[in-house]
Amino acid sequence: MHCKYVCRTKTSVSIIHIYDINYITVSGHQLTIHTECGTFSKYGTLTKELKLLSSYGFIRCSQNYIVALSKIKSITENTIIMMDHSKIHISRNYTSKVIMAFTMQSKK
Repeated sequence: MHCKYVCRTKTSVSIIHIYDINYITVSGHQLTIHTECGTFSKYGTLTKELKLLSSYGFIRCSQNYIVALSKIKSITENTIIMMDHSKIHISRNYTSKVIMAFTMQSKK
């Protein structure tokens, strides 16, 4: 199982270690990958990225965000607090699934 994530644009290619990714956001089709080492951008969809990353412990928490379960510090009401202190809103449709996955991840 490889642990590298390729972030490719028209003018550059970056290789990112999957376990360095905290979360990914989308606006239109512009993805922003937030990592331990900074942010990277590329064109794509969250659905496609989630298919690639779900087996590495990523979960969708809203229409515009997927997060790494291992990078979640806590969940309060409808907000995820990440290890880097970022706050991410959980939409109502994803709340129970995210809380259940985080609870299971925490037991490991």
